[in-house]
Amino acid sequence: MAGRTWEEIADVVGYRDHSGAVRAVESALQRTLQAPSDQYRALTLERLTKVLQVFWPSMLQGDHAAARMVLQTITDIRKLMGLDSPVQVEHGGTGVPIQHEVITIDATDISEALEVLANAGAIRMESNGQYPNGSVDALYPAQADT
Repeated sequence: MAGRTWEEIADVVGYRDHSGAVRAVESALQRTLQAPSDQYRALTLERLTKVLQVFWPSMLQGDHAAARMVLQTITDIRKLMGLDSPVQVEHGGTGVPIQHEVITIDATDISEALEVLANAGAIRMESNGQYPNGSVDALYPAQADT
């Protein structure tokens, strides 16, 4: 967990060289029910948590470098845990892709543009009863060029 080299581990544990330490760790990982990637993910999470523990107090005291380290560590944890993975959203409801078409209209006013969109089935226009003629022109009358 401390990020020691294989040689350092071998010296401390009593192996002749680093290969003995490597084999011992691989053997231990194979005996577990979790995949090695899960073991490494857990180890990495523990390391990142230690980084947070070290820099958090300094951040709270206003140390900007510590604050950047905390934010980067939190970002790394989110990535490690897959918290920022994209979410699949189905918009059609039936599994059929939504059909869409982009059109360019040459509209001189908003009413004409809305009429084209309504005729294409892209929008539905209904009067809300507030305007006598139900037209957008009642809100924004065309102005003469000056």
